[in-house]
Amino acid sequence: MAMSARMFYAKRRKSVVVPVHPAISDDDEEDDDDVADPDYVPPSHNQDISCTSDTDPSAKRKRIQPVVEVLHENYSEDSEYSEDDDDNDGDDNVQPAVQDQRPRRSGKLAPRPTTWHKVDQNNTALPEYQHSAPDYIDMPFQYFIRYFDAQMISHITYQTNLYAAQKDINTTFSTNENEIMTFLAILIYMGVVELPSVEGYWAMETRVPQVANLMSSKRFRLLKRVIHFNDNTQIPGTSDRFFKVRPLFSFLNNAFRREPQTPKQSVDEVMVAYKGKTAGNLRQYIKNKPDKWGFKLFARGSEDGFIHDMVLYQGKTTLEAHDVPLTPEQIVLGATSQIVAVLASTMSSLTTTAIFADNFFTSMELVRYLRDQNCRYTGTARDNRIRNPPLKSIKEMEKKAVPRGTYDYVTSDDGILAVRWKDNRTVTLLSTDTGVEPMSSVIRYCSETKTKEPVSCPAVIRSYNANMGGIDKSDMLVHLYHTPMKSKRWYLRLFAYVIDVSITNAWVVYRRDSKALGVNGQSLKDFRIQVFRGASGQTSAKSSTRRSSSSTVESLTTSVYVPEPVRGHRSHTPNEAVCFDLSLFHAPVHAKRQTCKYCSRKGNIVRSNVVCRVCKVHLCMNSERNCFIGYHE
Repeated sequence: MAMSARMFYAKRRKSVVVPVHPAISDDDEEDDDDVADPDYVPPSHNQDISCTSDTDPSAKRKRIQPVVEVLHENYSEDSEYSEDDDDNDGDDNVQPAVQDQRPRRSGKLAPRPTTWHKVDQNNTALPEYQHSAPDYIDMPFQYFIRYFDAQMISHITYQTNLYAAQKDINTTFSTNENEIMTFLAILIYMGVVELPSVEGYWAMETRVPQVANLMSSKRFRLLKRVIHFNDNTQIPGTSDRFFKVRPLFSFLNNAFRREPQTPKQSVDEVMVAYKGKTAGNLRQYIKNKPDKWGFKLFARGSEDGFIHDMVLYQGKTTLEAHDVPLTPEQIVLGATSQIVAVLASTMSSLTTTAIFADNFFTSMELVRYLRDQNCRYTGTARDNRIRNPPLKSIKEMEKKAVPRGTYDYVTSDDGILAVRWKDNRTVTLLSTDTGVEPMSSVIRYCSETKTKEPVSCPAVIRSYNANMGGIDKSDMLVHLYHTPMKSKRWYLRLFAYVIDVSITNAWVVYRRDSKALGVNGQSLKDFRIQVFRGASGQTSAKSSTRRSSSSTVESLTTSVYVPEPVRGHRSHTPNEAVCFDLSLFHAPVHAKRQTCKYCSRKGNIVRSNVVCRVCKVHLCMNSERNCFIGYHE
């Protein structure tokens, strides 16, 4: 008898429960976990859920229906729960989240009949987001500690000391908040300057002084082995499979939700890369993601890449472990529709917000639920979730005789627009935000004529494409400089993601402030380096805080960190956005004598012991010349 690949690999995929002993999944070894991707090919749909075909057998009859039609839908409960997506295949033995909370057929209300009309939507546009200009621009480290704050550092310090005592009651190990912050600074810098191995930062040939001068290699490896985030003795009795990192995400979500949100919010999946085996089936597989193997998160964010809320996916108990409980109205929704509803419930204002999501989340029930909450929604949809509106069938629209740009639309009696548009492929959308008009055009390449041609495009399509990329933008920014954290302890990879998303969100807010004040902000790399300096103590929190105009000027004897010159290398040059930002406190301080950055020329080197506390460059300031003013003008 032939054995399928699914049956064979199912034996290797064990359902891992939360460990009941502190030593389990907390290996003392810190060897990098280089595990290659298994030769596992997930099925194209969930085997446990029956899914209706995308092609409706009665599509031909629908095309001859009149423009206005009353549809008493043939409701199939199985089709509503087909939450699988061919772009989002997970482990087969992980059921959709909170599916067991859904009422059965006998206890569920029958769906209301829907009347469809050939009319367009004409909603008023949402107000544009206006970021309030701050009085000044903080130092990058101050933006970072808005989210990765002192409370989180104190929590990590306490749990690390507790975990070390749980492993060995006679241990002499002890750490404090300053050392944890220094450990954090090293990880942040490693995300910018990457080496093949951690030992390379202390090795003689590849030594990185910014890291090696802060902490010894032995102490860094020890902290990496014992760093912890939750009390293992509380594991028995919990259903939260992300128990070990849940406090970090709770702190982070509370901080992110406090930030003002933009009117356009998107909901999508995020993959945190992880190839190890110790996480069991918490590790998911999504074939069309850049990181195909890893932990799956659902996130809500603004169009500029700021993440406002996150949900960790762990199967049936996903929303049980989340800190936002389900309401009775949300329980009757589909499994993935519940994710959007929970993420929307933490928004500061539903009435002035539109949510954008893809066909993994969209259903008619979700759109109606959000409409009842006065929240707008736009999303691509699958045929088996939109209650059969009288649109041209996908089979008909994909014929070669049908040109690109062809579209069809209808609106339900409760204001839900259904649009079907042909581009390279046919796409279907549901929307309560934007209509079809005004029509515009997009440029597409035609393989027959070998030229680019304009293709007509409804307004709802352009709105969806313009506002759906917030989560993808945040994912891209996180991947530019990601914290290296290879370990057999699977939750350390999530700890690294917490650091990266905190820096990314801090940079997005910093850019908003810079734009509001008309200042050219720093790049993400320079911003991350400045966060490293603040976390490592090279720029103290006291000196990095902006003084008001009435504050007294600091003494000229105040010490300040200045990068040491290296022979054969260019001298330190600050970012122009920092040099000419008059909102920062540019004050002269005494330091070790070095070359003046402003007036020195080849063959005429002038040295000074006065340095700018913000720009970190030496400038002449005496009775003969004042380079300090000239440099900052």
